Amino acid sequence: MLKYTNPEIPEGINVSDVHPLREFGMLVSGALLAVVLITALLAYSVDWLAEFIPFEYETSMVKSFERETEERNQVDDYLQTLADDIVKDMDMPEGANITVHYVNQDVVNAMATLGGHVFIYRGLLEKLPHENALVMLLGHEIGHVRLRHPIKALGKGVVISLVFSALLGQSSDAASTALINTSTLTLLGFSREQEEDADLEGLYAAQHHFKHVEGTDDLFNVLLNEQDEQGVYVPQIMSSHPDTRHRITIINEFSKNQQWLSSGSLKPVPKSIVDKLAEDATLYKKETEQGAGSQGGQDRN
Repeated sequence: MLKYTNPEIPEGINVSDVHPLREFGMLVSGALLAVVLITALLAYSVDWLAEFIPFEYETSMVKSFERETEERNQVDDYLQTLADDIVKDMDMPEGANITVHYVNQDVVNAMATLGGHVFIYRGLLEKLPHENALVMLLGHEIGHVRLRHPIKALGKGVVISLVFSALLGQSSDAASTALINTSTLTLLGFSREQEEDADLEGLYAAQHHFKHVEGTDDLFNVLLNEQDEQGVYVPQIMSSHPDTRHRITIINEFSKNQQWLSSGSLKPVPKSIVDKLAEDATLYKKETEQGAGSQGGQDRN
């Protein structure tokens, strides 16, 4: 015969020996580690798949956004001629064409986008001390195209956004934000790696073009001076670009290991181009002031 008894439950049976904060920390750490691993796996997968995407497809993606007619001046032609010379010595993807666009703005920047389009801003061009630094810059941006970085960046952004949207939904709580931020920091690491690879592409371009690498680090000296003038410093872990001084060290060490000539002649940017940049700067300032004045007049009405 079964006999039911109701034994007294010992105290503390449902209490863990581990402090609750420690358990919480372990859970959070595990979640963040999982995010890093998932992000890295997805990023590597996209990089691998991007190699099989024909460049013609990339070109067709941006075709609808291109203007049918684009005003090009002597600066565009000058940059395009340099780029055409550079790509002769670079193993470009099949079907890849480089189109350089000069942008008359004070922005100190340059970028490579889908379809082989490279944009160089006047603000940066004006600060380059010679053509050697310019070739390093063009080689760097063309290197992004050669290594398929634009399509890889697009793919990573789309895939990872879709995955985390599916996992987290539309939640905007602190936990979701922390996971997304962790994923972003992981992608910045990939972006910094791409920048370093593009730096070496630029170094190769300068070496083939001038038969030496004198002046290539002056591109980064311009960026350093700009950082100092702006008074803005972004820690490397929070930046899409490696530390500028670190980039100088890498290219100098690489060229030394390759036993490339570190000294040679520096070729000035043609005077006609320098004059055109100055002319465009004056025009841009005038148009900007007129636009601001017009806007101010509208605000007063």
